[in-house]
Amino acid sequence: MRILLTTAPLYGHVLPLVPLSWALRAAGHEVLLAAPGEFAGVAGEAGLPAVASAGAVSMGGMIGFERDGTPAARPADPQGRVRRSGRGFGRLAAHVLERTLRVAERWHPDLVVSEPTEYAGRLAAARLGLPWVEHGWGLRLSGLYAEAAEQELAPELAALGLPGLPAPRLRLDPCPARLQLPAGPAGPVHRIRYVPYNGPARVPSWLREPRERPRVCVTLGSMAPTARADLLAALPAALDAAGVETVLATGAAPHTGALPASVRAAGWLPLDTVLPACDLVVHHGGPGTAMTALVHGLPQLVLPFYLSDTTAYAERLAGLGAGRWLPPERADAAGVADGVRALLADPAARTAAAGLAGEIAGLPAPAEVVPVLAELVRKERAACVR
Repeated sequence: MRILLTTAPLYGHVLPLVPLSWALRAAGHEVLLAAPGEFAGVAGEAGLPAVASAGAVSMGGMIGFERDGTPAARPADPQGRVRRSGRGFGRLAAHVLERTLRVAERWHPDLVVSEPTEYAGRLAAARLGLPWVEHGWGLRLSGLYAEAAEQELAPELAALGLPGLPAPRLRLDPCPARLQLPAGPAGPVHRIRYVPYNGPARVPSWLREPRERPRVCVTLGSMAPTARADLLAALPAALDAAGVETVLATGAAPHTGALPASVRAAGWLPLDTVLPACDLVVHHGGPGTAMTALVHGLPQLVLPFYLSDTTAYAERLAGLGAGRWLPPERADAAGVADGVRALLADPAARTAAAGLAGEIAGLPAPAEVVPVLAELVRKERAACVR
């Protein structure tokens, strides 16, 4: 069978699609990943056939500006900000829909697989009478995202003769049941193991060298080097005083003066290669970081600087005892150092994190999900024949 996968232009959205794509190809199926701009190249780096669904796209621009170029109002309330983001992903879908449809019409896929915020793929599937599957990346998103995207896509839905966004035939859920949010949308769900893929990597030799201190990885997403430059500048000294070895996997973060000997500014590193050699991770609450840390059974200190679902990860992990979190007003260098000390001194946190890692390991691997998708397509074909 042929599977078209679609994604928004964000690393945390495209990378979780890669392991299933590998499994499909290894089973003899054809895959094609459609992503805007350079994110088609990200798929290519993973060894996957890819096509650009648009030129370079900035999600900041999609969310921050209306279709006519006027700034999108920024609501003060959290739900309003979620809706603002949802409308931005709706604008993305409108922007890539024509090319996504053209790709699907010419390539003739049997199935479309989309991540939760990519809406053009499901519209193309509905237009062509194809089944589509949603591939999650962790906690379920608030339904406000899709509601807002549907409102934004009203002209496109009307042109396609659709009453609203089509529901998936199946949702693939990689989140451990105890971590997942309790209320979800109606419809069938199949569990899938979260297999981390953070990009191609050469494992640094220093990861295998002996160490005398606990090792803490700090990664704050792609926006933090500018949004929280103050914190990143102060963290090295604070974590050195806390008695830990620190790996700053934060890109070109600003640092004043020489770093302590216990701190390594490693730049961007695929976390799946780094976290197995760490004892704790400090991060911004991004789904990819949180799920990769869980796979490796690491306690997490979450600093949810951004909006959307980062606070949800912080609260769920803390509620299960697998981590702690600091609200923005407390997330200074001293607060982070105190949180690191507390987690490293708490064996229950590592036990809780290891328990969640065990749950993830027990979920069906992507290769085990391939027959489920093949059966879905088989039933769809049989229904069409009748």
